[in-house]
Order: sequence, then C-alpha cells, then structure tokens
Amino acid sequence: MKSHTLRNSLLGILILLIVLSIAVLVGVFRSSSVAPQAKQPLSDAQMHDLIPTGRELALAGNCMGCHSQAQGPMGAGGVPIDTPFGTLHSTNITPDPTYGIGKYTREDFHRVMRDGIAPGNRNLYPGMPFVFTHITRPDDIDALYAYIMSVPPIAQPNANNTGVFTLPVRPFMNFWALINFPDREPPTRQGASEQWLRGAYLVEGLGHCGACHTPRNITMGVSFSRSLQGGDAIDGLTVPNITAETLAQRGFDAASLSQYLRTGTSAQGTSFGSMYTVTHFSTSAMQREDVDAIATYLMTDKQGKLLAAAPGPEALPIASDPLLQPGRLSYMSACAACHGVSGEGIPNVAPPMRGNTAVMMEDPNNLVTVILHGVQTQTFAGNERMYAMPGFADRMSAADVAGLATWMRAQWGAQAQPVTAEQVQKLIPKTYD
Repeated sequence: MKSHTLRNSLLGILILLIVLSIAVLVGVFRSSSVAPQAKQPLSDAQMHDLIPTGRELALAGNCMGCHSQAQGPMGAGGVPIDTPFGTLHSTNITPDPTYGIGKYTREDFHRVMRDGIAPGNRNLYPGMPFVFTHITRPDDIDALYAYIMSVPPIAQPNANNTGVFTLPVRPFMNFWALINFPDREPPTRQGASEQWLRGAYLVEGLGHCGACHTPRNITMGVSFSRSLQGGDAIDGLTVPNITAETLAQRGFDAASLSQYLRTGTSAQGTSFGSMYTVTHFSTSAMQREDVDAIATYLMTDKQGKLLAAAPGPEALPIASDPLLQPGRLSYMSACAACHGVSGEGIPNVAPPMRGNTAVMMEDPNNLVTVILHGVQTQTFAGNERMYAMPGFADRMSAADVAGLATWMRAQWGAQAQPVTAEQVQKLIPKTYD
C-alpha cells in the first residue's frame, strides 16, 4: 500500500513538473511590461520632434556601435558576439521592412526594449541587453524608436549564428529569463543629485555598462549582486572592475573619468579593444552633461561619497632587484623610445605606462596581450591619435615578455606577482609557436 502511494506521489510530482515546464516553455510566465501608451501609434510630427532625444539615447546605448561592422553600413548588423555556446551576430536594426525592423510598431519596439521579445513572441538572445534596457522609461523608448526609424534603411540580410544558436532554442530562453531577468527599476538614493540619478539611469539601463563589466553566472546571466566588479574576457582581453573604489585606486576621479569617456585618452591610458568602440562611437559623441553624469555615478561609492583619485603607485622595491633587470633592459630597448624612459608617454604617439590601468591590473593578461599583439593606429576625439604599436610575439621569447611585464608591473603598477613564461605562452598567436 505504501509503495503504491509513493509511486502515485512521484508520478504526480513528475506530471506537475512536466506541466510547469511546458508552461514555462510556451511563455506563460513572461508577462509584458509595455506601457499602455505604446499601443497608440506616434504621429509623424511626434516622431520628428523625438529624433534629437532619441539620437542621444542611441549614443548612450552604443546601438550603432554594436549593430554596425567597422567597414559596414550603419545599423546593418553582422558584428560577432562570441559565447561558450556559439557565435551570435548583431542584427539589422535599420528600418528596412525585409531584413530590418521597418515593420515594427511602436508597441513592438517597446516590447523588445522592455521584455526582450520581438514580434511573433520571438525571444531575443541576451546578446541584446534587454535585462538593462528594461528600465528605460516609455518616453525614452519612444524617442529611440523615432530616431532608429529615421536612419537610412539597409537591405542587408542578417548573418547566420553558429553553435547551439543554429538550433530551435529560442523558446528555451523562457527558462533563462525566469532565472536571469529581474524586474529592475532605475537606481535611486535618498538625497542624490539629479546628476547622479541621470548617471545611474544611463549606466544601469541603456548604457548597459554591466553587460561587459559584471561577471556572468553559469547560465551566462548577469550576476547583478556583483555589479561592475569585472566581467568575463572579451576578444581575449580581461574586462576590468569599474567600481568606484577600484577606479579611484587607479587614479581616476569624476573629471578624469569624464575626460576618458569623452576623448578615449587619459593619464591612465587609452581605450582599446571593445572599449575603443564605446568611446569612439558612443561616449565621445554624447552630450557633455550625460558623460559627466555617468562619471559621477561611477565614481560614487555605495555610501554616496564621490571618491577622489588615489596617489599614483610608487615603484616597488623589487623593481630594482637584479633578477628583474633584464625586463628593465627590454623596456629600454623596445619600449622607451615611444613610452618614455620614465613611462611618461608621448602625446599623440604613445600612452603613459606610469599609472596605466593595464599595468596596474592584478591580472596581467591585458598587458601581455598588448605586448604580444600590438595595437593598431587609433584616432580619438579632438584630432588626437596614437600611433600603431607593433606586436612582439615574433621577436621576443615568452620568457623575455614575462620579464618585461613583471618589471613594468613592479615599477609602475604596484604589482609584485611575477608574470610567468607559461602565462605568456598561452597568449602567443599560433603562427609564432
């Protein structure tokens, strides 16, 4: 009798789990957060008046930077986003009716931004940062809609995704959303200034800084409890911690961080990798007031204190150790002509190494990667530029690169942990193995 009862109980639980799973799969638990105002179409006059605001918001979200290839038409998509499960490609967001979003209604666009669901109840992958844009106010979504619908339509098909994304897995995103899609609101703080509130709204929303600078969990969801504490590697580069305390330790204050975002250059180095795309296409083109607001928010700690820059790091005693002198000699022979004997850099030629963020990071990956691979010539706001830096993977051994990086970190980064040849070897391009 007991065996029969237990069997029936287990069968009942199994049936319940199956029913619940089917309910999740078909989206029963995905409610819409679209504002009622979105059901009514905008007039042509309203659309026209909203375009300037929408353009600023699109810059804050780097919409075109993510949805435009370097040599491709604006907004036509095709930018690869690598994940452990395959490669996603950003989509065409121009108003082309066949390949873009030209047939999106006002309500459709709101649901994409607020819920991550496209027309036809098609779940979007989290390469589209809807867990951040979810907090965008309805009026701002309207402005974004008006601006994007005003850009030239491009009849370019979307690139094919790879890996698991070639399979019919979109319905299973409902399980992902159930775990990883919190109902967020714009950050507030008692007594906060309008500038702080504006910065919080942009950073935690459209700006989606945390999409890169926050760790991901095992399901690739954003770990909001560790917001801005450093993300997973992107294009082989370690994404740094950008909490207020860490930024201050690296020599930033609100003014210098704003300068970095507006120009791509600062005493802490220049933007490169994915961050170059952000500063080049997004923050350098934004209104000064919005960039200052972002910097103010990022430089304010959890107690509401706006942090000042910490003094620059002093050279560690081990930098003078005889064992580290080969690294110093490598710097003098290969780097000093551009970066300066004292690591001071040369304007419009090469960034400083003294107090450079890549040198100061606990993880040496970015510094070693730049030494090995080099950096292409970069242009910045205000007609500034930095000349191309050659890579040294084909002209220095792994041991030499390790010695160079170890000495630089001890001399200018306050990092005592040595870099090993084994660490370097893992980053050397295969063509130079």
